[in-house]
Amino acid sequence: MTPIAQARSPRRRLLGLAVPLVLAAGVIAAPAAAFAADDPVDGARTSTDPMFPNVGNGGYDALDYDVRLAWTPDAAQSGQYIAGSIVATSTMTAKALQPLKSFSLDFEGLQVDSVLVNGVPAAWERDVDAAAIKFKLVVTPATPVSGEFTVAVAYHGVPSSHTDLDGSSEGWNRTADGATMLGQPIGNMTGYPHNNTPSDKATYTFGIDIPTTLNNVAGNAPGAGAAVSNGELVSKTASADGTRTTWVWEQTKPMASELAVVSIGKYDVIESQVALSDGSSIPAWSFMDSALSATNKATITTRVGQLGPIIRNLESLYGPYPGKSAGVIVDTVPGGISYALETQDRSFFPSTNSVAGSTLIHELVHQWYGNNVAPTTWTDIWIGEGMATWGPAYYNSSEGFGTAANPTELTYFNSWNNLAATSPNWSIAPGLQTDSAELYEYQTYTRGAQFWAALRVAIGDDAFFDLIREWQVRYGGTSKTGADLKALAEELSGRDLTALWQDWILESGKPAWPEKLSLSLASSPAEGFVPAGQTVSYTLTATNTGRVPLGTSVATVDVAGLLGQASIDPAGLPAGLTLDGTTLTWAVPAVAASPAAPQSATATFTATVKSTATGGPLTAVAKVATLGGTCVACTSTLSVPDTQRPTASLVSPTTAGPFSALSLRVDATDNLGLARIVANVYQGSTLVKSTQTKVADGATSGTHTATVSLPDGSYTIKYNSQDLAGNISATSTFAVTLDSTKPTATVKDGTSFTSPAAGPYDVVSFKLYDAGKIDKVVLNGTVKDLSDNAWSDVNFVKPGVFGAVRGTNTLVVHDVAGNVSTVVFELR
Repeated sequence: MTPIAQARSPRRRLLGLAVPLVLAAGVIAAPAAAFAADDPVDGARTSTDPMFPNVGNGGYDALDYDVRLAWTPDAAQSGQYIAGSIVATSTMTAKALQPLKSFSLDFEGLQVDSVLVNGVPAAWERDVDAAAIKFKLVVTPATPVSGEFTVAVAYHGVPSSHTDLDGSSEGWNRTADGATMLGQPIGNMTGYPHNNTPSDKATYTFGIDIPTTLNNVAGNAPGAGAAVSNGELVSKTASADGTRTTWVWEQTKPMASELAVVSIGKYDVIESQVALSDGSSIPAWSFMDSALSATNKATITTRVGQLGPIIRNLESLYGPYPGKSAGVIVDTVPGGISYALETQDRSFFPSTNSVAGSTLIHELVHQWYGNNVAPTTWTDIWIGEGMATWGPAYYNSSEGFGTAANPTELTYFNSWNNLAATSPNWSIAPGLQTDSAELYEYQTYTRGAQFWAALRVAIGDDAFFDLIREWQVRYGGTSKTGADLKALAEELSGRDLTALWQDWILESGKPAWPEKLSLSLASSPAEGFVPAGQTVSYTLTATNTGRVPLGTSVATVDVAGLLGQASIDPAGLPAGLTLDGTTLTWAVPAVAASPAAPQSATATFTATVKSTATGGPLTAVAKVATLGGTCVACTSTLSVPDTQRPTASLVSPTTAGPFSALSLRVDATDNLGLARIVANVYQGSTLVKSTQTKVADGATSGTHTATVSLPDGSYTIKYNSQDLAGNISATSTFAVTLDSTKPTATVKDGTSFTSPAAGPYDVVSFKLYDAGKIDKVVLNGTVKDLSDNAWSDVNFVKPGVFGAVRGTNTLVVHDVAGNVSTVVFELR
């Protein structure tokens, strides 16, 4: 909502309104204190909103409202505004959170004709105490409801406006050529029964049946009538005789009840398309009072044409436009509702001037803040109203999308600074509001906008702009609390915001404007290597880049990356610097605020490289530990020369062999990073095979593997590793033998060994030979280990002996290097 009469005033400009008559309240028995889990209960007649404890209801979640109303002006008119009545049926689809034997809706005035629950007549009564702002329609269904259910209320009468404790008006208000229903904060209960709390969003259909032609009170200015609501216009249907037209609007996005609008009047309708940032387009329906001058209509038409650029700019701040349509409603209305309001999709404006200025941006910001993400209770109205006040200031500045010279930080600092701490405007804590008479005061709008500007100072631009977008992306379509906003801000910024939130949101009194500084850390030498024994000097510089003096800011330096190889003498630290473990803390001294010529403070400490330092990075990282700080250059990285040699160990082979082929594996480690691992093979003093592996990314451990095939003989493996600094490990050796020659198997001569001399045999014997020694033989799968000699025998093989069979036999001979020979022979 934006007040019109005073551009920045939070209070709505009001006419004097009479206190409404207190209706007799029916006495309804309170629900029993406790029930079994499945026992039906009476739904609560409150949503526990601190501002409106008797408004809103519990026990169910509203899912959808289908409101069908026919409005007819009285046949005889008098006075300034059109009098009329409605006949309506409102159907709420809801989900019971547990079985309900009764439940309530908020409904003010109008006469109830019938109530159906799931199509069955239900008992109902009114529980009304106007002084306590309690207007309940209590429904007792014939059968308790459980899960999803519907309640259809048929009603009629002359709807009324609702006057808040602050004297402002909302609800159903008569106009010069029709009527307008506006809801914020609770007035829409004068038009249809519902769960009147921003915490219970639902989808909507409004079917509005009105005379096709409308007139003024005098009856001398007939014109085409229109009925406008939220969402998308899905149909416009004339009656058979053409005298009436039904306008049907569907809002398929979740909407809080106070954002619903119904406006009936003589309107010029502007239909257009709005291009969004993702390349898609949405329809826009805009309505302007037909009685406005041609000049005013031209102004409004121009402003409607700017909806696209404004929305696209806002999308760059808050994320995708949350609605499926857009537009404005501009109507000349009574003074009691002469305020702009962020009715969802198309906001309401009471004048050409209001839609022509920053108020349009204010209400468009609300499509995200207040509409897409609504408050859970009215206490948290400051979230949306504060952002919708901050948003146009940012938008119109040169840091945003306009040309205004002052950045929003200065704008809202000046606003904060120019109001004395003794001002009563500081007397209400935004997040602890309970008096609805003061809902639209300074704490909601101006202090809310100041808070957003202060939060930006406190957490920095990156986290701030991430926050205002993520709030929408993560929670769009829901209702959230100030505590939820705090939690998200802390998550995205990595900062504890408890003290800031307490000061700005949860306590009365003038809050402190956050300090703001930039921090840097410099070293001497600035770069390169620092040998053992040398001292490095570090200088911290804090520059006051804010609007208030520094006095409570703290910077820290993580020196864990120093203390491994260097030492800091705590006794040698200057005043203001303390060392605790691996954290150096600097209490930044007082530094005056001087935006035109920023002032700085410095602190210097030293670290001496240890004589035992083995090399590697020498790192110090500074940060601002308190709110409001950014780092310009806060990491210093030097290096201590690396003098430590890597290690290398031979994993394979583990024996001297012999091997038919050589499988090599060498593992290596280094304290800072390996460059390569080498395994070379020599025969005598001659290099016969060189193998190596480059270690990727300077890993501190690595493995080299290779398979080497060489002629038979004796060899020596020489292996080592090299680190990134060029240090080479000790070179180790390992002797091995290679044997790739297969063993031989020869049939023995002589009838005593072999008979007959040529197969098939009755008996056969074999002489086995391998220079590298025979290991075993396998005859038809039967294994016989031998004595690992160069010469060996297999004698007197015949069927039934040593696995031999009649017919074909297979003898496999293995040497110790793993080479094999195969002999196939026949026995009879």
